[in-house]
Amino acid sequence: MARLVQLCSAALIAVLLLSNIQISEQANIFLKDFSRVARSATENKTEICSSNTVCGWAIYKPFTRQIESFVKNPCECPENTQCVRTSEDLSISAYEYKCNRINAPPVQ
Repeated sequence: MARLVQLCSAALIAVLLLSNIQISEQANIFLKDFSRVARSATENKTEICSSNTVCGWAIYKPFTRQIESFVKNPCECPENTQCVRTSEDLSISAYEYKCNRINAPPVQ
């Protein structure tokens, strides 16, 4: 009888462990699917840059100021505006770009 209880206990523990592993795997699959859906939902929604938000940075080499790359902010400029160079950030060796009205005089 004691042997039967031990076998049943071992079987029950094995079932619980297997079901725990399966639950963990299913939760992992669910979370991956959920994050993919959440990511695609946010990717379809375009954020509009505010008037004081930097819409991009032209990263340059210090001293020569030769532009190496352009980093675009994920937001988009509002209608009738465009992303134009407005200032310089010496601390990161980059020109900053902001959304300005089309045909507006450049900001000095």
